[in-house]
Amino acid sequence: LRRVVRDFDPASLSGDQARQITELMGQVERVADSAIARFSPRVTESGSYAKVGAASAPDWLASATGTSAGVAKSRLAAAERATRTPRLAEALRGGQLSSAELSTVAKTVAADPGSLEELLALTGPGQSMGELSERAQRITRAARAKEHERARRARVHQHRHLRWRQDPDGGIRGEFSCDDVEWAKVSGRLDVEAKARWKAAGAAAGEPLEAHRLDAFLDLLGRSGGSGGTESPERPERTETGARPHFLILLDVAAIARGQASKDELCEIDGVGPISLEAATELLGEASLQFLIRDGTDIRSVTSTTRNVRQRTEMALIARDRTCAVPHCPKRRGLQIDHCDVDYRDDGPTEISNLVRICAEHHDQKTHGGWKLTGSPGQRQRIAPPHPPSAQQINRTRKVAAARGKANRIRD
Repeated sequence: LRRVVRDFDPASLSGDQARQITELMGQVERVADSAIARFSPRVTESGSYAKVGAASAPDWLASATGTSAGVAKSRLAAAERATRTPRLAEALRGGQLSSAELSTVAKTVAADPGSLEELLALTGPGQSMGELSERAQRITRAARAKEHERARRARVHQHRHLRWRQDPDGGIRGEFSCDDVEWAKVSGRLDVEAKARWKAAGAAAGEPLEAHRLDAFLDLLGRSGGSGGTESPERPERTETGARPHFLILLDVAAIARGQASKDELCEIDGVGPISLEAATELLGEASLQFLIRDGTDIRSVTSTTRNVRQRTEMALIARDRTCAVPHCPKRRGLQIDHCDVDYRDDGPTEISNLVRICAEHHDQKTHGGWKLTGSPGQRQRIAPPHPPSAQQINRTRKVAAARGKANRIRD
């Protein structure tokens, strides 16, 4: 492996050859992660790490794998859980689990032991870590439904934190954890501010939306005036662009009737994630939130409803396409509405049966790369063109199309 890394010049390879080597190395990485998970508990048990001067097993593993002690500690905890679960240990022997997949599966199985086979089916090459994480989150939420909401909120509150550190490459890197209900009260304003900034400058400059989300976050903190989390009276309800910040909470009728959502039912904040029914009820008084009640695949009601057919269609799409409609794409934020079976340029109807929500990248592949998306919701399939273009080719085609569109508008 070292010889391959050392002797092969990437510039001498075709894009397909480089992709195949990378995919092969991905399989090697899974095998290596599985091997580390199998053997590292024995090192911990025997105390062998002390023979090389390591202060603890996490310190030794961090040094051996080039990670932080915190990451190594999590890997060891997941590996030890796996040794107590025969089916999970068997998956490790097959070399099919990455470190991230093992950690997610092990934590979820600790909450719901019966979910193991379902989760293992979402692991391995070609699977989406985003799908696995989302399913694990839903399973954990359902397993904890028996936990009293106040106890859950107290547990989350007890572990709340905001951490930052100086990045070796410059700047500050941070993370935080807080109650999802409290976050929902402020995230709507943050999202609107970020999108307004991105539309005004980021899209043209090629900067990502998350860059402007940070700018908006820092600006909103500066405007708060140190109010300790309460809203400043000088802060306007609407942003400078006139848009009103809001988030959408999706609920299933069955969950409302039962008093809690199962792992297959919706009770979540769009763009944030699943919440409890009690938490959703607590947010009823928030003016920046809108509720969508779903009965099966149909919309039962929408708060602050309107006769605007376009809005009703968009709400129905949000309820139906929770993630990008392209199979195995877990993206939720920034989804775009696109025609599916019959393209708009071919006079395709703008109705829900011919519309999907897809991410910007897959939208570009479909519009400028020749890819097609067919099938019904839940059974979508992607059809590749005879000669799939590279990302650079798609980007060039998109820029040419944008330039032509601009020229046509000027001429008109």
